[in-house]
Amino acid sequence: MSAVRPGEGAFSRKSREGQGRGGPSTSPSFGGGSGPSQEAMTFDFGVRSRSRSPRYSRYSPRDVSEIRQGPDHPPTVGRYAVGGRPPKLTDGITLAERVHAALVELSDGSATFTGCDEAGRPLVGHGHAFILPESVEALGRGKEGEVTHVTVYAPGGFGSRERAALEALREVRGDGIVADLTLLALGHPGDFGGFDPAGGGSPLLAESRIWTSRTPFVPTRYPKATRAGAPKLDPSGLQIGSPEHELLRLLGLAGFPEPVTVEAVSFTEIAGERVGWSSFRRARNRGDGRRAGSAGYGFRIEFPAPVQGPVAVGYGAHFGMGGFVVEDRSK
Repeated sequence: MSAVRPGEGAFSRKSREGQGRGGPSTSPSFGGGSGPSQEAMTFDFGVRSRSRSPRYSRYSPRDVSEIRQGPDHPPTVGRYAVGGRPPKLTDGITLAERVHAALVELSDGSATFTGCDEAGRPLVGHGHAFILPESVEALGRGKEGEVTHVTVYAPGGFGSRERAALEALREVRGDGIVADLTLLALGHPGDFGGFDPAGGGSPLLAESRIWTSRTPFVPTRYPKATRAGAPKLDPSGLQIGSPEHELLRLLGLAGFPEPVTVEAVSFTEIAGERVGWSSFRRARNRGDGRRAGSAGYGFRIEFPAPVQGPVAVGYGAHFGMGGFVVEDRSK
């Protein structure tokens, strides 16, 4: 199933590697910005307008509910180019919160975006939306480590209500953020995976056996110990509740196969610089979520067979934390 740009026909498949409530004011505002990104300049995404106190925009663009995905295969990915003055990837969780709040309001509280049912109870599982900021150097952007793309991924799929909200989202304001968003396409993870950002590819959405941390993994449970202070071990010898044990547990709950190897990594590379996990904001400004302390960890994991991204687990995974990417082995 190929991705479709809003108001356009089929979006060609990209090359593949070998193989989280609440919202802003209920009075939506209109905002300006720096215009569409270079990735989407040939497409008509509507006209911008301004108001005195912009936070995000509600538009009435051409109806995207006509996307020819079929009722049995609704799109699960919406991918945006980000312009304006977005934060750096190290503060991506804050941008994800603002995008989340906007989508909650634009969808009139769709459970896909709130993660809760009509009674306010958290949904079981992780079928609701993940909001995943990215920073890639391409088309003159990403040189300072700023967020260049946002991917919204919902395993349960986007219905017409959610697609309308995704199409309506054009900018977010607040928490020091001024970001313009251009919806590049709707589709499925396999439509976007790859290492050609100028062509829409994303290592978050690739398919591979080997995945490496891009944002810090924050465990949701504390390590367990006996009354005497000795670590409690599982049958494999890992301390129960340790970061690696938590990673394996959460990967299993998310439906991924058990990795054959797990190695700790202490940094990721952003705009040519090594960035340690302590440099990331690792807590949400709003909302709940269980986490075992504030420390972040990184890993390189190898699965027994290729898995399709995205891979994101742990505290804040629905807001960009605990994200993994496929390594570009051509470099």
